[in-house]
Amino acid sequence: MQPGRRAVSDSGGAETPGPRWQGGGSQHGITHHPSSALLWLTLLLHAGWWEVSLDAFSPTPVTQWTLSHLRRTWAVAQRPNTSISEHLGPAMLTIKLPQIFRVHQVPRIFWEDGIMSGYRHPKSSALDCVLSSFQMTNETVNIWTHFLPTWYFVWRFLMLSSSLDFCQEPYHWPLLIYLLLVCLYPFASSCAHTFSSMSVRARHICYFCDYGALSLYSLGCAFAYGAYAMPDHWVGGVLHCYFVPVAAFNSFVCTGLSCYSRFPELEHPRLSKVLRTAAFVYPFLYDNIPLFCRLLFCFWSNCTWNEAVAGYCYHLLFALLTGFLFASHLPERLAPGRFDYIGHSHQLFHICAVLGTQFQLEAILCDVCSRRAWLQGRLPAPSLPGTFGTAGLALLGNAAIIGAFTAALPWAPGSFVSPPSVPTEAGCCRDP
Repeated sequence: MQPGRRAVSDSGGAETPGPRWQGGGSQHGITHHPSSALLWLTLLLHAGWWEVSLDAFSPTPVTQWTLSHLRRTWAVAQRPNTSISEHLGPAMLTIKLPQIFRVHQVPRIFWEDGIMSGYRHPKSSALDCVLSSFQMTNETVNIWTHFLPTWYFVWRFLMLSSSLDFCQEPYHWPLLIYLLLVCLYPFASSCAHTFSSMSVRARHICYFCDYGALSLYSLGCAFAYGAYAMPDHWVGGVLHCYFVPVAAFNSFVCTGLSCYSRFPELEHPRLSKVLRTAAFVYPFLYDNIPLFCRLLFCFWSNCTWNEAVAGYCYHLLFALLTGFLFASHLPERLAPGRFDYIGHSHQLFHICAVLGTQFQLEAILCDVCSRRAWLQGRLPAPSLPGTFGTAGLALLGNAAIIGAFTAALPWAPGSFVSPPSVPTEAGCCRDP
């Protein structure tokens, strides 16, 4: 039996493969006279509109089950004063969530340090991956801790768009690029955690895209810092002129090194971890050179402690905590199996990253407003090639790097690993 399908008993007594749904549902439906719209709804929900034709059904198990259920629905629909739950049938009112497994039941490439349970099927369908975000697995909190902040940052972007003129004022173009990339990186991370259990190849590609989004976010930080957060005595200097182009080059280094780190992951896990950590620490240190210097000069000269300085301090604090959690795998390394579902380091890593980004955003917005007159008197207006041109080239370059590593996946160790047999609900074993 194929994964993702289960036997559903028809009224005729025979069992035919059907979608992963089982009985249940309320009997308090709305009574109405049957109509053809109800039958079309049944077709669309049970078989998918792309598989169904009125003249000829494709001979798949799904459409066979659909025809059987359609006959039963039509028979019920002939009765007057029947409820909506009777029309649709109990089989489509409750969705059965995918099965989860322990660490020894999935291929090694899916293992996480200190996580002993809560793994999804290593060859899940896209639907199972989406459904798994609504059940408790070791990825559920990872998914939601970046999916929900994505929409918060989108909301902030829309609110700022209503008060700032991003189209007509070049001064705000670096801020626009930063905001777009702030919305991108948590969304890419959430998608990577959602669909990484479809296959070994899909897992690599999902995290390649996640790394690329993080690299572009580091470039967005460089745009914002270069435009609004540079120390006063650096404005217009050599470092200021080349700050963003070097950051664009660093994004290529970050994406390339982090993608490559997945190749020795099975044979040399420590080397893989060191490479991946270095890939993100390096652009972080470069991007924050203006902040480090600005804060040091501020402390030495006893400058005014404004909201921007405070926000940058909190941002750096959460960024350092984020790096520590990513590298240490604490607390799950101290108590394997105790933090499989809630409280492991990657969940805390996501939360700290989002909080750090929030403090960073508020600090940048403070600089955008408070330093505008001073900066515009000393710098030329940002140009299209220097802002959107650089960002576009960086996007294309990172996409090319991801494409190159994706093409090289057949030669990666573990790409053709056959996962061990996993138990089914009946207690038997099957190949995933």
